[in-house]
Amino acid sequence: MRDANGEAPGLRPGRVEDHADFVRLFGELGVEESPPPLDVWVSDLVKRAFFLDGAKGVAAYALVDVLGETGYVVNLVVAPEQRGKGLGRKVMRELAAWFRARGCREWMLYVKPDNEPALALYGSVGMKAGWLETTWRLSREQLEALPLAPEALEVLPMVEPDFAPLTQAFGLVPGKLARFATLSTHRLRRLMDPEHPEVAGLGLMDVRPQARVLVPFYSATPAHARALLEAAFLELGSAEELRMVTGDVELGSLLREAGARAVLRTLMMRGPLPDPQ
Repeated sequence: MRDANGEAPGLRPGRVEDHADFVRLFGELGVEESPPPLDVWVSDLVKRAFFLDGAKGVAAYALVDVLGETGYVVNLVVAPEQRGKGLGRKVMRELAAWFRARGCREWMLYVKPDNEPALALYGSVGMKAGWLETTWRLSREQLEALPLAPEALEVLPMVEPDFAPLTQAFGLVPGKLARFATLSTHRLRRLMDPEHPEVAGLGLMDVRPQARVLVPFYSATPAHARALLEAAFLELGSAEELRMVTGDVELGSLLREAGARAVLRTLMMRGPLPDPQ
């Protein structure tokens, strides 16, 4: 890939042998989770990765996805020694063209709210700040501090007819659930009240067993969240802890009081794709 101004070298598609550079730069994200292993890289991520080569090796990488008409920049990392040279802007410019060619009308990403250079970059390409989310690490014991879940609730696998009503109920990006449903590393679950099966907005979660994280995670109340979390612990088997991502302030306050640990805060940014330059 060459950028819109004809500059070279531009982004190139990822290759299997890029895994080591991906792992090296993934560490710059400053997150708790380990880099995806080689088998996940080969089976999925390499097909959604782009790299920018420099004179002394890989200078930057981006991991992307397409959620309906929304381009999702999953990761963008510039090597520490290459920062301050405009490479992040170059990568974003080329990604915008790539998303536009695939029918996207907008794009989105998540960024740490204290990453001022990144906030400035993403704001300069038309993205606006959305909601804040917190990643919580909690144990089975801490879960017991949440309000008791209604006994009648059931946690069920999500199926295609669920996508639209759940997307509307929780304000999700259209196409997000349909895309995640195709990935073997994701297990989509929803809450249902058997007495009122038509009510969609009770709760949903995406269980990612390998990382032991629940994201996205939405619930109508903290009690509904407990029903989802209890089911997640059962599904994860021997796991004594898991991580879940939520922007729910009330739920977050209860988790903090229970002793759960906030390990990451992220800000969602979203906006229309910029016009071609």
